Amino acid sequence: MKNFKKLICITNDGSSTVFLPDFNEYYHSKYGAVSESEHVFIKNGLDFWKKKNPNKKYCNIFEVGFGTGLNAFLTYNESKFILDTKLKYTSVEPYPLKLSEIHQLNYGKKLDDNGKIFNFIHHSKWNSPVQLSKNFTLTKNISTVQNFNIEINQDIIYFDPFCYRVQPEMWSKKIINQIVNSMSKNSVFVTFSSMNILFDLLKDLKLNVEKIPGPNKKKKMIRAIKNY
Repeated sequence: MKNFKKLICITNDGSSTVFLPDFNEYYHSKYGAVSESEHVFIKNGLDFWKKKNPNKKYCNIFEVGFGTGLNAFLTYNESKFILDTKLKYTSVEPYPLKLSEIHQLNYGKKLDDNGKIFNFIHHSKWNSPVQLSKNFTLTKNISTVQNFNIEINQDIIYFDPFCYRVQPEMWSKKIINQIVNSMSKNSVFVTFSSMNILFDLLKDLKLNVEKIPGPNKKKKMIRAIKNY
């Protein structure tokens, strides 16, 4: 994806995303980038986990596909409302966007003080932890999932790769097993996808899997809980 043409587009909720014309693939839903991420990863990921674990003081989040940094940014914003929990956010991205591309995205202007935090996230070093606040630490890594040693005891998985048509290797039993093995008891796995192949893989790995209402015009998405 590194050397392919990228176009910045505005989605239906007014937020921007990246389009790859060579693959006919968007980084987010064309019906709304921010609304999709908020629904899938914040509402049905972080907020759902917090309700199930109200007394837990630490939360490890692992994201597959840092992309535009939108999920990390929204999670940081949400962390301001759960100050009793320290969030450790780790993400992998093999093909980072250029800063010239990042600067065309409008998330910072729409969602924080003139993009201060959003820009800080993207100008911070790769492969090194960065403290964004007292309860939020971000480490973004230039790596594939396959070549990354995921720390055990992950509480939430944000599974956000490109779709199966574009990145079939990311939806393999080997990758999903690697991710599930890193998850702690009562942890949550969320993704925009509702693919049966993923549903079945998670079910075979003994997770409690469900298809719940998806974002925008998408009927369903997958959420799974590891109860062991």
